[in-house]
Amino acid sequence: MAKNKTQPVKPRPLTVKQQRFVDCYDGDIKSTAKKCKLTYQYCRRLATKSNFKVLLKNRQNTEIRPKDIADRQERQRYWTAGMRGEIEDFTPSDRNKGSELLGRSEADFTDKVAGPDGGAVMVEIVKHYDGKPAKNKD
Repeated sequence: MAKNKTQPVKPRPLTVKQQRFVDCYDGDIKSTAKKCKLTYQYCRRLATKSNFKVLLKNRQNTEIRPKDIADRQERQRYWTAGMRGEIEDFTPSDRNKGSELLGRSEADFTDKVAGPDGGAVMVEIVKHYDGKPAKNKD
């Protein structure tokens, strides 16, 4: 018997309504529906489809960020400079906070632990300033 080979499905071009939804999407389905003059139910259905999730995520990643809002790399450079003492008005506690924020942004204080269903779960490691593990109050 010959194996049934499935060919990759070519994505269909978007309709005018679908393209309008993608162009207007601002992260909130209700406000997007109002802006685009589409029904909330239609927009909600589009937002839950996997191909639209990818389109919306790509659009959010490529959106031009306003210059007055720092991106991730800029924040990390700032925290690193503060931690290293390159910023003159940083106190020792500010330097420690910069170190902590940088570590959190890189997920340095988390461990992957097997969850009850076998999936990975991220667990944040919390320690007191003296290096001793925090005590649970349970």
